[in-house]
Amino acid sequence: MRALCSLVLLSQLGCASTVVRLDGEFETPVGAARTACEKEDWLVVAPTRAEFVDEKGRRSQTRDDGVALYRVGATRPESIPSLADDMGQDSPSFARHGPAVRDYDTKQVIAGSLGVAGVIAIVAGTILFVSAFETETVQASDGTTDEQQRIDGVSAGLGGVLVGVGFGLGIAGIAVNPGQAERSRAEAARYVFLPPEDKRDEVIEMTAKYNQAVRERCEREP
Repeated sequence: MRALCSLVLLSQLGCASTVVRLDGEFETPVGAARTACEKEDWLVVAPTRAEFVDEKGRRSQTRDDGVALYRVGATRPESIPSLADDMGQDSPSFARHGPAVRDYDTKQVIAGSLGVAGVIAIVAGTILFVSAFETETVQASDGTTDEQQRIDGVSAGLGGVLVGVGFGLGIAGIAVNPGQAERSRAEAARYVFLPPEDKRDEVIEMTAKYNQAVRERCEREP
């Protein structure tokens, strides 16, 4: 039961500690945000560290040559796939990051769903199994009473089956749940542009176009 609950909690974790913003930021041609309106949607290009864990989870490789996109004053990076519609729907840099993130998220959803279903089945089975044992009072011919335990075999059997199914679902969820290595790769794909596939100059150029559109929109608004 404890393992299944842990699985459900782990599947809901947010941004991983394998991605960390570093000091400084890269200037874009449009400069910095100048108004409160611009700061709401403005993006900053900052150097970002990505840590990759090996398959055994014992060693890790750190890369400090990546960049990520942040809101003004934020330390948590923005998800690259979530920005694709506004920044680079047709850009190869954005297209490369989508599949790995989707595969990881799908596995997490499946693992979490199996874990929740397993917990529900175990709880329901336990309640049904316990309720199968009832104590009834029997009156003898001499007027004395005695308590006897009656077992509902159907309820007890069904409860045991549900508990077994619950543990089976939980084990399946643990098997599907991504490991540390896959998690670190997915988090890097979700947040970090890494060379040589993702050229820093192209990321800065795309960000500048996006910020320029933000500035023009804010200038039109009262």
